[in-house]
Amino acid sequence: MDIEKFVIQNNYNFKEIAKKFNIIDKLNEVQQNPKYHGEGNVYNHTELVCSEVLKLNEWQELNDREKVILYISALFHDIGKPFTTREEAGEVVSPKHGLKGAKIFRDLAYREYEIDSNIREQIAAIIRYHGLPLNFLDRQNIDYDLIKTAEITNMKLLYLLAKCDLLGRYCQDKELLLDKVMYFKLYSEELRCFYGHKKFKNDYTRFLYFAENKVRYDAEIFDNRKFEVIIMVGLPLSGKDTYINNNFKKLKVISLDDIREELKISSNKDFGQVAAVAFSRAKELLRKREGFVWNATNLRRENRQKLIRLFNSYEAKIKFIYLEIPYKELISRSKLRERYVPIEAINKMIKNMDMLEGEELDN
Repeated sequence: MDIEKFVIQNNYNFKEIAKKFNIIDKLNEVQQNPKYHGEGNVYNHTELVCSEVLKLNEWQELNDREKVILYISALFHDIGKPFTTREEAGEVVSPKHGLKGAKIFRDLAYREYEIDSNIREQIAAIIRYHGLPLNFLDRQNIDYDLIKTAEITNMKLLYLLAKCDLLGRYCQDKELLLDKVMYFKLYSEELRCFYGHKKFKNDYTRFLYFAENKVRYDAEIFDNRKFEVIIMVGLPLSGKDTYINNNFKKLKVISLDDIREELKISSNKDFGQVAAVAFSRAKELLRKREGFVWNATNLRRENRQKLIRLFNSYEAKIKFIYLEIPYKELISRSKLRERYVPIEAINKMIKNMDMLEGEELDN
């Protein structure tokens, strides 16, 4: 789906655009806390927010792609609420609906609508963090959270959506809340991460800042890493093996699939034994200061963090490589591959996957 062409051809008409996405209609069924959302259900709020986007003074300053990203982010910003809304202590709450909504959008955009991956991830990031401008002052480590968010998010568009999120609701303290969002912009500008990524003295300082949060962003840490470990990231059948064969012929490869075959262990059993062998082989190479490729799906951030901690403890430079192919091609490959992966398993991975961020990204 060419989302830019679709939205522009429909002239940012909410009713026409919303028809394309069935999930938006379901927002009619989700109520909100009247203290903060006197306008009613989530659908009413979403329509108002999209309307406010078009009224922004900044709207005319945006290029076509930015307009589309902002508008679709507004359209989908609360799609996590049907899955997170509940009553707590007599009030309606929707905890972590931004994080949930980002994953739902990525799943729909990848599997059903085949939206360009670059646009998809920009929108997913804005959905994920759309509550940050209003609540950033409550964070324990404000500077770190803003600088890290700027790595994957267009902060200007995030700010504009947060402003429209407030303008598109009925509540008593709207002006005070708008002041908070404006302060998010001013503070991010002071940190020099509002108009792009924060600049670090070198790549190693940047890595340590995001990975450990123990160095200042303005420090300059000497890079003493002597060898590199490549970590592949991608769904099964996305071409990781081919990429490795074409680009890293001289490096040893630790492949969890190969170890599973070697040990004659089925795909749904004894992952712990496979992982133990893989980590043992990795440590052997790390002790020798020998670079290698770690080949697995690595789709969950918590699993990637374990690898980062281990490899960094041996002073290895870590490089992540994410691969992706269209969903239809992925399913076609699944039917032909000897190592068959059930479509249900692939779909579950897509729903739960975490995209690279912070120290996992190249500067």
